Amino acid sequence: MKIFKIRDYATSFTTLMFLVIGISGVMMFFHFYDKYVKELHEILGLVFVAAALFHVIANWKAMKNYFSKKVFLFAITTTIVVSSVFVINSLGKGENPKGVMMGRVLNGPSAITFQLLNGDYNKAVEKLKAQNIIVGEGKSISEIAKENKTNPFKIVSIVSSK
Repeated sequence: MKIFKIRDYATSFTTLMFLVIGISGVMMFFHFYDKYVKELHEILGLVFVAAALFHVIANWKAMKNYFSKKVFLFAITTTIVVSSVFVINSLGKGENPKGVMMGRVLNGPSAITFQLLNGDYNKAVEKLKAQNIIVGEGKSISEIAKENKTNPFKIVSIVSSK
């Protein structure tokens, strides 16, 4: 494949992934279609990283020249400073509330968490049994998942389904 075609592909994919990641990031910020956009944003974010690396490699000569310019030094310094401010600002705030809640749901007694997720403990157990998942008395979702060799989020999905 000729070098200009590789550069064309690298630039095209990087640009398109940037647009999708940018738009989906804005949508997530404003909570538009969160349920659908989050997974798209995360997966295509990984694809974007690969596309960006492909772009840098395909354009290495030009990039080397660009990296030596003062504007790049200014851009990287600004990015590091702004990122550091966000990281330092979040250090003293304790645990992420979503993480705390998820940990308690997955590690709390199933009698309580099934009630929260389904509204009826017995119906939740029936749904799991229909999927060949054995529920032990007093076990947490994490323990049930481990014993049944499945993902705890699959159990949450089954229990909370309508």
